Amino acid sequence: MTLKKRWIAWAAVGVVALGNAIFWLAPYNIAASVPHLPGVGEVLHQYMRNSVRARARSVAVPDHVDLDDPGLIRLGAGHFATGCQTCHGAPGIPRNPVVLGMRPEPPALTSENWTAKDFWWIARHGFKYTGMPAWPGKGREDEPWAMAAFLTHYDEFDAASYADAAWGDRQAWRAAAVRFGEPSEAVALENACIRCHGKDGLGREGTAPKLAGQSEAWLELVLSAYAGGHRESGFMEPLAAGLTEEQRSALGQRFAGMDGAWQGRPVAGDPERGRMLAETGSEPEDIANCASCHEGAGTDGLSPRRADTPRIAGQDGYWLVNWLTLYRDGPVPDTPRAHLMAAAAKPLSDEDIADLAAYYAGR
Repeated sequence: MTLKKRWIAWAAVGVVALGNAIFWLAPYNIAASVPHLPGVGEVLHQYMRNSVRARARSVAVPDHVDLDDPGLIRLGAGHFATGCQTCHGAPGIPRNPVVLGMRPEPPALTSENWTAKDFWWIARHGFKYTGMPAWPGKGREDEPWAMAAFLTHYDEFDAASYADAAWGDRQAWRAAAVRFGEPSEAVALENACIRCHGKDGLGREGTAPKLAGQSEAWLELVLSAYAGGHRESGFMEPLAAGLTEEQRSALGQRFAGMDGAWQGRPVAGDPERGRMLAETGSEPEDIANCASCHEGAGTDGLSPRRADTPRIAGQDGYWLVNWLTLYRDGPVPDTPRAHLMAAAAKPLSDEDIADLAAYYAGR
């Protein structure tokens, strides 16, 4: 063996020995009670920013997503209040003192920190080795846009306007609006739902889907699916998981008994072409009609014939686009009739989805 090769071999042995010594003796203190050595935290933080920005560049804002939409901003504010506020604080609300001892320390946020696409990527994927989780509905690409909308407008809020956006009532942020059954079960249940779906069940002008007048059977079915993990949603799963069967039934009765006179918000698309697809489908494209399942009952004929099928006529176009895309691209809910919707949505193009949503939103 030549001298050069001996040096290379000894260098390799030294690297392995040093690596093992560092790994087993653990000289770097990982205790959160001890700050990082000078420069370490800055390097890690900058790497995190570089990683987010490199991956967020390829993210595209969907055509139907308006980041300035007040409803979308309110939805993001509501989720932020229950999922993010403890660690990050909120407009006019300081961070919980406990999180100041975390390494890394969760930052107080500002709209200037990141772009909307950055915020979407962070909310969707989270970070390893921190307390920042990935989005609860792991396959939902649509829901984190609400967080991106809110966070890009974060600096426009103060404590009062933030409470209004998140809860719809400046007093509803208290514990009863979050923890079911405290102090009054009826008040807690109502606050937990109306902060997104509205006191009238009509979705607070686009914040959430309209539930008023939907069948009790369908409402209970969907709540049970969220509670059991059979239907993915970062918004609904955390809330539904804590509900008892009796509570799901009570909520179904509550919203089913509301007035279902809906007026949907439009979305870009051709409503006339959507009407043709909804009524007759398209044999060349193997597209089934929607009306045979989702219409035909009620005094106006706009309700579904089956109680386990939702009414979509008059629903907001934004949600119709999201749901059709979900059934086409996944994650498809694991519920009794979801496979039928998945088969119906599979042939749909983005244009078909936009046109159907434009038609039904105007019904």
